[in-house]
Amino acid sequence: MYAAQVLICLLPFRLDKGIIVYICDGRGVRDIYDTDGSNAIAASEPLAVLVNKGTASASEILAGALKDNKRAVLFGEPTYGKGKIQSVFELSDGSGLAVTVARYETPAHTDIDKVGVIPDHPLPTTFPKDEEGFCSCLQDPASTCYMNRVQLFAR
Repeated sequence: MYAAQVLICLLPFRLDKGIIVYICDGRGVRDIYDTDGSNAIAASEPLAVLVNKGTASASEILAGALKDNKRAVLFGEPTYGKGKIQSVFELSDGSGLAVTVARYETPAHTDIDKVGVIPDHPLPTTFPKDEEGFCSCLQDPASTCYMNRVQLFAR
């Protein structure tokens, strides 16, 4: 199962309408996953997404779709960069051979392999880079990032 297929159930709730991901092979675009927006919930609410090198596979496709469709602002550092789709073929001795059969491209036709999805804004050095620290920081009125959050998210 492609990571894109997992998102078909999740992303339409946040995306009004648009392309989610392209599946491409050596001949070009093989499949297009998109949404018509009919299941959209809170599709016009502001959305900020924190990404880093741990953002990979389906979450990377999600980040790329939200960014390219101008549905969310991405903060953090580039994602992992796993843009290849591989199939594993079982060999007669019981081992397997992984073969790249296609690649993911974002709605803007960006190949993310080994590059990742580039966030719109790096986090200021005063902000924690991990999810738990980031969320805690935004909720703690005594923290620097709490006091600067309006300025950060207004970009």
